[in-house]
Amino acid sequence: MNIKDAKKIVVLVDAYSSGNQLAPAFNKEGYRCLHIQSRSDIPQVITNSYKKDDFFMSLQYAGLDTVKELKKYDIIAVIAGCETGIELADNLAELLDLAGNETKSSSTRRNKYLMQECLKNNNINHIPTYKITNINEATDYASKLLKNYNKLILKPVDSGGTDSVFVCSTIEDVKNYSKNLFETRNQLNLKNEVIILQPLIEGEEYVVDTVSYDGHHKICAIWKMGKGKHNGSNSVCEFTELTSLDEQEQLKLKNYVFNCLDSLNIKFGAGHSEVFLTHDGWTLIETGARLHGAGFPLLSSLALKKTQIDELISSICSTESFLKTISEEYRPQKFLKIKELISSRSGIVKSVKYLDVIFNLASYKKSNIPSIGQNIRLTKDVCSSPGWIALCHSDIHQINADYQYIVELEKKGMFEVY
Repeated sequence: MNIKDAKKIVVLVDAYSSGNQLAPAFNKEGYRCLHIQSRSDIPQVITNSYKKDDFFMSLQYAGLDTVKELKKYDIIAVIAGCETGIELADNLAELLDLAGNETKSSSTRRNKYLMQECLKNNNINHIPTYKITNINEATDYASKLLKNYNKLILKPVDSGGTDSVFVCSTIEDVKNYSKNLFETRNQLNLKNEVIILQPLIEGEEYVVDTVSYDGHHKICAIWKMGKGKHNGSNSVCEFTELTSLDEQEQLKLKNYVFNCLDSLNIKFGAGHSEVFLTHDGWTLIETGARLHGAGFPLLSSLALKKTQIDELISSICSTESFLKTISEEYRPQKFLKIKELISSRSGIVKSVKYLDVIFNLASYKKSNIPSIGQNIRLTKDVCSSPGWIALCHSDIHQINADYQYIVELEKKGMFEVY
């Protein structure tokens, strides 16, 4: 069927980051896609990933006028493409009488303070979290927490990724960093009117990608994160590795994450949960009611039969088939490790060294390397990484050897800048 003749419509709200892969997948299944931008001031670094040609129509959200326009079409689903679209997607699905997550709990899926409170109220392992609106509150709560914890975390209540995450060891740190946060906007271009203070959680960090339909959840991918100190930041991502756990631990993880999804009232759609394995067990950092960002679902196709995008499409377009596979065991077919590139300099790229060597590594598959003339920043968080290199192989030792080789090249300096 020609996609131009398709009658059924899927609405995507803020189809940026990994969300830009949804429209091609729905188009392939014979559905047309309509795009809505949730607000006009979304940063260009986010909207640059938008692919206009995948949509037959694109609208700027304008309240009831937008809803009136949407009611002209036979819409089967409203989906958030990235973090900025979550609350509007919930609202539009409700107004159009479509399956979606309830609007009365939308804020718990965006607000990191409410998220932890929700877990706490449901007796689920959580992080003690304080909501802060001024520097005096920050120092008062910090003095209480520092009696029991050596390090604390300060971050915006509604940002994404590792944006503006500060590690504090003293009251003075908390005072300085909170002042910095209150005076700036986060990378979603939202003013930091409220920030949160938490103890620093120690343990191995993982990300669990899920898809849900009517409260039934399925694990699509489990990623292990490697982070380190670079360029004055304490939490720069060094690698993201597709993984699985032994049967007993994976069952514990599955049960914990599914309980978190239930607590946050995520009944439909994609989920992206960051968790730590601590001495107290699995502990949620945060959950996004959206796809895993930065193109990871598509990259996972190198090692998985079905990606998170495949499962999300199936849950909407072939619900019965999706539900039949809900209890399938999650196991990658190959090893996959994404080397997150780290730049120690800012500037315009003059040259990128060692590419010929990297491209000929046994496990090399794909990469996103900055081009000549492109502006790169000092890497301090996920948004300032200049790119990535995907390594995939049936032999984990080969991947680890190639990864370490790239790390050594990076230390020598891969990027020459003006």
